[in-house]
Amino acid sequence: MFNRRRRIARAKKGNALILGAIGAVSMFVAAFGISNTMVMSVFERTKEIGIMKVLGCDIKDIKDMFLYEAGIIGLFGGTIGIIISYIISIIANLVAKKVMSGMIDTSMGAKICVSSIPLWLALLGIAFSVGVGVLAGLSPANKSIKVSALTAIHNE
Repeated sequence: MFNRRRRIARAKKGNALILGAIGAVSMFVAAFGISNTMVMSVFERTKEIGIMKVLGCDIKDIKDMFLYEAGIIGLFGGTIGIIISYIISIIANLVAKKVMSGMIDTSMGAKICVSSIPLWLALLGIAFSVGVGVLAGLSPANKSIKVSALTAIHNE
């Protein structure tokens, strides 16, 4: 009996590592996508950046503008991911209820729940995705403040 519990614990730990690795790769791909989007945004708005500098806009405000944009992209991505996770969780619970209803006596009020996402985890996931977005936007935001005002206006 003790060996069986140990094998189950080892299997759960292995599953958690695999899911963690998949999540890490997904976050890396998302960060790369956000960074790429922000680099293109800086490139396309070079003239706008130059005009803001000529008008006397503070460099910190220009950098913050791009960081806010990257954070909002992360917020939308995280929110969509949480919505999809809740939908998959509901579907998994419905399927498990159908499959296991014949195996478990539910007359005593036992509920079948194989997946649940607590609110704190959903909020933490959204906050984490905003953080990843802001971190991915740091390099493009730093590039935006290095754009020369006169060169930007002259080139466009």
